[in-house]
Amino acid sequence: MELFQADACNLKPLYTGHDLVLAANLVDRLYRPRAFLESIHERIRPGGLLVLTSPYTWREEHTRREEWIGGFRRDGENLTTREGLRETLGRHFTPAAGPRDLPFVIRETRRKHQHTISEMTVWERRGD
Repeated sequence: MELFQADACNLKPLYTGHDLVLAANLVDRLYRPRAFLESIHERIRPGGLLVLTSPYTWREEHTRREEWIGGFRRDGENLTTREGLRETLGRHFTPAAGPRDLPFVIRETRRKHQHTISEMTVWERRGD
């Protein structure tokens, strides 16, 4: 097993050929989420899986508003992040599972915890 750490918006060419990529609670904290989503297919083998989890809490302190892929109104209609994911990933991926709620807790201090619910979706990489 190999583990890597890198900037998700600027992955180097060596990060390719994977059967599974997990992006847990990441997409709404990236400075360029669309760039990550539009290029992640280059990292996954056909038939491989992309697992995304996120509470979709878009905040301008993490991501400039024009980079958001959902959580805003477009042409007078609400655009959800799930719809934005479908639009962005649809060229190279097929939905494989989800959405499914995944609760998690972050311990901030001994007496304070943050309870959040992420949504999980699984995407299968199509052969192009």
